[in-house]
Amino acid sequence: MLILLVGPKGSGKSHIGRALEQHLGVFFFHVEPLWMAFNAECAAAGIPVDISQGIRKVHPEIAAALTQHDRVCVETTGASVEILEDLLALGERHGMLRVRIEAPLSVCMERIRHRDPEHQIPMAEDMIRRVYQRSVALELPFDLIIENVGLSTEVLVARVRAAIDGSSE
Repeated sequence: MLILLVGPKGSGKSHIGRALEQHLGVFFFHVEPLWMAFNAECAAAGIPVDISQGIRKVHPEIAAALTQHDRVCVETTGASVEILEDLLALGERHGMLRVRIEAPLSVCMERIRHRDPEHQIPMAEDMIRRVYQRSVALELPFDLIIENVGLSTEVLVARVRAAIDGSSE
C-alpha cells in the first residue's frame, strides 16, 4: 500500500511520514533528498531541471520500495501535476491511502523558516506561496484530511492508523 501525504511545504508531511515509520513500521520514502540530488546533477551539468527526467529517476525507486515493503509512505505538495499523476498511478497498482495534510500559510512559513535548509529544496518565499496555493487548491478524493496544527504525534499516528484499518488493503 502507498500512503500518499499531500500538502504544502511546511505542512508537516515529513514529520508525519517519520512518525508513521517509527510508530507503525511504515517505510517512509523521503523523496526530497533524491530530488535535491537530481537538481544538483542538473545544475552541475548546466542543464535545466526536467520534471519528467526526475520522475524517471526517482519514482522507480519508490516502485521498488513498494515491492519490498507492505506499506510505503511518500510525500508531495501536489504542485507538480506530472509528479502527482505518476504517484497516483503507482498507488493504483499497489493500493493507496490518500491523505491531505493542511496547515495555514503562516504556520507553514514559520515551520520552513525554522528547519534545516540543507535538507530541503531551496525556494524563494514567493514560490513557496505559489506552491501553497496550488497545493490547497488540489481536488482529489482524499481518504483522510488532517489539519496539522497543534496535534501530537500520537494523535497524528492514530488518525492515519484508523484510516489504514478502515481501508480495503
